[in-house]
Amino acid sequence: ADIGIAMGRSGTEVTRQASDMIITDDNFATIVAAVEEGRGIFDNIRKTLQYLLAGNTGELLLMAVCIVIGLPVPLLPIHLLWINLVTDGLPALCLATDPIDPAVMARRPRPRSESITDGGFFGGMLLTGFLTASVAFAAYLLALKADGVETARSWAFTVLVFAELLRSFGARSATRPIWGMASRANVSLLLVVGLTLALQVLSQHNAVMGSFLKTVPIAWPDGMLLFVLGAVPLLVLEMTKAVRRTRGPMR
Repeated sequence: ADIGIAMGRSGTEVTRQASDMIITDDNFATIVAAVEEGRGIFDNIRKTLQYLLAGNTGELLLMAVCIVIGLPVPLLPIHLLWINLVTDGLPALCLATDPIDPAVMARRPRPRSESITDGGFFGGMLLTGFLTASVAFAAYLLALKADGVETARSWAFTVLVFAELLRSFGARSATRPIWGMASRANVSLLLVVGLTLALQVLSQHNAVMGSFLKTVPIAWPDGMLLFVLGAVPLLVLEMTKAVRRTRGPMR
């Protein structure tokens, strides 16, 4: 055995002192519940960390590409603060408390040497960051050529917000599709995404919010185009999930 287990009620003091785990209610079924909770915590830490790092990677790539090729900076400091504190931060808190996958106990045990960043963590992070940066850069170029730098920044900012919010639903599982997680809905995530989307739309049509976030008005047809662009990373990642499901057990 990897660890020693002792009973909390009926066990002797000597066995409790020598053991690694103490079952306080003397019920071995508690071990199963503890393992399930531990796996759920591991999953939530991993998905939250990957979600945050992937978003930061996308922002970094977008800024770096524009600077290298001599274009104006696509995002202002207030945009970066809003994305990191609100658009990324609030959904990340919801992902950290995501309900445990009902199939978590059907998985094979992880090796003791496996870390949170193993198993394609960085590959998924880089792919997501690249997709997010690509759609934001495309929106930035479209608006820059047609309407100037202020509109281009608003477009890039809005696409990033849409992409991050939509991606939070897919970030709940590395293999399960969005519709496959309906049985364990994350109500707090739905509320946070809905509120943040409303604030983002408000910033495009309200002078006070627009002045605070340094955005310019965006016409509704253009806003729908930006929403579609923001959905591209989620759609691509859902397709990669489908491929992953054909190759191994769900994680």
